[in-house]
Amino acid sequence: MQEEEEEEGRMEDKDSFWEVWNSLPKDVQEALQKAIEESSAISEEQFIAEVMIGDCPKCGSTNTKDCDSVDGIEDFTVGLCMKCGYLWCSECGRPLMNDIHCEHWEICDTCDEADEIGFCDIDPLECKKLKDELN
Repeated sequence: MQEEEEEEGRMEDKDSFWEVWNSLPKDVQEALQKAIEESSAISEEQFIAEVMIGDCPKCGSTNTKDCDSVDGIEDFTVGLCMKCGYLWCSECGRPLMNDIHCEHWEICDTCDEADEIGFCDIDPLECKKLKDELN
């Protein structure tokens, strides 16, 4: 009985995946397909880190991960290098070696461009206000 339920859950996940995939614009589908083909990742977690976190800004290692499941951090926007231990904000690139709370969040929370939960359409790496206040 449990095997049947697990199989049914996997089928629902596949259906949901294809529903989302088919709703994506063609150029986004092509970009994702290219990323998958060019990836050196051997697991889902590695692929997500490769796409969302990227290489370590300190040592250049590709062996990185987000800290969503790291005890005491639990934040998917914090990158961790598994080679050198470097921690950084994956959104703005700032090092987080002394404090895992990135300063850019506080700035975003008070920004006129941000919505009620602190998000806006400006990439933190391109934001003039963040550049001015953090440098």
